[in-house]
Amino acid sequence: MEACPMDIETTIRALTGRGFAVQHFATAAEAADYLDGAIDGTTVGIGGSKTIDQLGLYDRLTGHNTVWWHWRTPGFATLDHALTAPVYLSSANAITADGQILNIDGRGNRLAAMVYGIGKTVYIVAGTNKICPDFDSALSRARNTAAVQNMQRFDGDQPCHELGRCVDCRSKSRGCNALLVLWGQMMDMAKVEVVLIDEPLGL
Repeated sequence: MEACPMDIETTIRALTGRGFAVQHFATAAEAADYLDGAIDGTTVGIGGSKTIDQLGLYDRLTGHNTVWWHWRTPGFATLDHALTAPVYLSSANAITADGQILNIDGRGNRLAAMVYGIGKTVYIVAGTNKICPDFDSALSRARNTAAVQNMQRFDGDQPCHELGRCVDCRSKSRGCNALLVLWGQMMDMAKVEVVLIDEPLGL
């Protein structure tokens, strides 16, 4: 299930009303230029994200930052470094029109990094295809589009591989063990900024 076309300005107002900073770009290239300029001379963690990959941000940011991303350097040490980095980049599985941000995770590294860090800056980079009218449609998108497509990238025994939808399985390798809903910026963080892009990106 994909998101319905939404009035982006309504969503931006809702996000800012919840305390999130928002940047809005027409193209992925413009968003990548912005983030490459905004993030400089620091340590950056990246969560598993097709959107971040599509923007080519790892290669750009490594030129002038220390970047930890388990997609490029696998291992628990990389996950730990990414978790504690002062800047963290990830995406969203879905965003509601009234500004709630949903993510589902199997290991929890993305979720943990997005909810704790004193003085931390978190960038949530998402195509406007992630915007959904309400919570129920956003949860459906997160479970039955993003999570299922994510699991289909790997070999496994999860029934969603064949069924194409979540059935709340009990597979030990399931990738949807927890749901995070951000209703606002977490206490003590420097900034949580949503970067919206008018292109279909990610899963």
